[in-house]
Amino acid sequence: MKSFNPEVIRALTPMFLATIGAAVGIAVIVSPNISDAKWSAGLGLAGTAIAGAAGLAQTSKSEQDFSVKQQGDNLEVETPATQRSEEH
Repeated sequence: MKSFNPEVIRALTPMFLATIGAAVGIAVIVSPNISDAKWSAGLGLAGTAIAGAAGLAQTSKSEQDFSVKQQGDNLEVETPATQRSEEH
C-alpha cells in the first residue's frame, strides 16, 4: 500500500470534503417529500463542507519551503532564511 505523506493528505482532504458536501447536496435535492427545515439544514451542511474545502485548499502564507539533503552522515537543511543570507 502506498504510504500517505503529509503533502498527499493535505492535498486530498479538500477534495474529500468537497465530495461529501456535493453528495449531501445532491441527496437533499433529489429526495422526495422533504420538509423545509430538512431542506435548509441539508443545503447548509453541504455548503459548509464545500466552503471548508475551499478554505483548506488555499495556500498558507506562513508556510515556508525548505529542503533537506543528505551527504554521507551530514544533513543540510535549506530554508528561505538561509537562502537570503547566502545571497548577501
